[in-house]
Formats: sequence, C-alpha cells, structure tokens
Amino acid sequence: MRAIKIDPVAKTITEIELAQNPNETLQELYDLIGCDLVELVQLDRGIIMAVDEEGKLKEIKGGFTFLGWGTVIAGTGIVLGGNSSKLKALQENLASFEMMTEWVDAADVPPPHAFVTAF
Repeated sequence: MRAIKIDPVAKTITEIELAQNPNETLQELYDLIGCDLVELVQLDRGIIMAVDEEGKLKEIKGGFTFLGWGTVIAGTGIVLGGNSSKLKALQENLASFEMMTEWVDAADVPPPHAFVTAF
C-alpha cells in the first residue's frame, strides 16, 4: 500500500510501500514510527496520517507541521489515504508534501495539551 513517510529527525519525505495491510494489523506502522500507540489524524478528505500518540511525552528529536496547519507533530508521520475506519493507498503525490511540510526544531515543539473533564 502506497504511503508517504515524514521523518523530522532525518528531515526526509519519502514514498514508501507498506508490506502489511494496515486495516488488518498496525504493527508495520508501529515499527516505522517507532511507537507503541498510533493516533490517526485526519488531514483532509481522504488523507489521514498515523503518528505516535505519545510523541510529545517522549524525548523529542524533531517535529514538523504543514503550512497554515498550526499543529506540530513530534516524531515520524505516515500519510495514507482513507479515513479512521478504512485505510487505503495514498493518491496524493510526494511533491505536495515536500512543498507544504515545515521542519520544527526539537526545542520548538510545544508541550502536549492537558484536558480535564468534570462529570
């Protein structure tokens, strides 16, 4: 399955081919991202990104954001097609992500947000 890997430590954006179907197992995403808990972030209609749910709680080695997006991701992101219910091959081209990705130095990655909910 075609995907794009955004690595803020190496500052690379590469097209990859997933060997395993992420609708059946997320293990390959865990391995590529280097995490134990994947969070799916909807970027646009039909475009979703898998990131480390706990990325800002670990030692931060780099981050990234997209032009005009405002959210900073700590660690590696894997961009796929689909939505949180069904992942599929990404149709968007690599050049789009190369143009809109901005690198964020580790020291500039904001801390995680804490939410308290009263019942």
